[in-house]
Amino acid sequence: MYPPESEISLPLNQHPPTQLPYVAYSSWGAIPSWDDMKDIFKNKMDCFHNYSVAYTDDCRMPESKTRQLRRAYYAAMTYTDAQVGKVLGQLSSEGFGDDTIVVLWGDHGWQLGEHGEWAKFTNFEDGVRVPFLLHVPGVTDAGMKTDALVELIDIYPTLTDLAGLPQPELCPSFSHNISECVEGVSVAPLLKDPTKQWKQAAFSQYPRPNSGIYYLPDHKYVKSKHSEQVMGYTMRTDKWRYTEWLHFNADTAMGNWSDVWGKELYDHTNATVDFNDENMNRAYDRGFEGVLAQLHDQLMEGWRAALPPAYAQTDDVEHATSEFV
Repeated sequence: MYPPESEISLPLNQHPPTQLPYVAYSSWGAIPSWDDMKDIFKNKMDCFHNYSVAYTDDCRMPESKTRQLRRAYYAAMTYTDAQVGKVLGQLSSEGFGDDTIVVLWGDHGWQLGEHGEWAKFTNFEDGVRVPFLLHVPGVTDAGMKTDALVELIDIYPTLTDLAGLPQPELCPSFSHNISECVEGVSVAPLLKDPTKQWKQAAFSQYPRPNSGIYYLPDHKYVKSKHSEQVMGYTMRTDKWRYTEWLHFNADTAMGNWSDVWGKELYDHTNATVDFNDENMNRAYDRGFEGVLAQLHDQLMEGWRAALPPAYAQTDDVEHATSEFV
């Protein structure tokens, strides 16, 4: 189905972004331990532990292997797509196609050599952006799409909303002792109006040193039972992706905003479809101080401040509903 490996394209951006903080580097997770990788990197394990050699040309995945892996990934996605079609076909043939809501989603992105990265262990757009496809019989039959910012935490409240079930409560500001609450909201209103004003930002996070470069020149990890000593909090707005890597207390699950290990700022004003928008980290460039300050405040304010207007302005925000059904 796919052309020979020699005809598979390489990533447009095989180098890390300019001024990328060392803490943001990934060590590719378990990939270096794969059998077919051991021969490639058997004398280069420093590539995954030491900043001084990581991301050098000598540590990059060979072009032939890059093409092979990308081709295999495309094939896996095509196979998966075919299985989804079979499931949906069977659903219809059994008579459930007209009264079953279907959601197709992925729990993380996957890097295929972009920025010299592989797998999912970063806060780049390629690592955290996911598919979110929703089929509601009689509503989405003709197809629709939206540019609104939505998140996977929106799936549960969306399904309860569409099914006419009670909406789960939104989490309070401090929810560590709350057994049942959500941070997402129903996206059902977007099915009525895909252009409706919606969330101001979407949030993700990823820890370090887990799957990161352990030996850094500007900070030092300590021996700990926790693999989360630093947390990268990232926020996507309509124009920007902004990330701060904070020293993190795993016991309290809190980041220290006064102990920042690195920042990332990427301009998505003219977004592309091949994840080629994050090649220049603007967080340390002159002229972006105002944007940086505004996004820092927005990131600190968190998800509640980014809710859609209808939810943010509801007096009883914990029980806000879209009134879709």
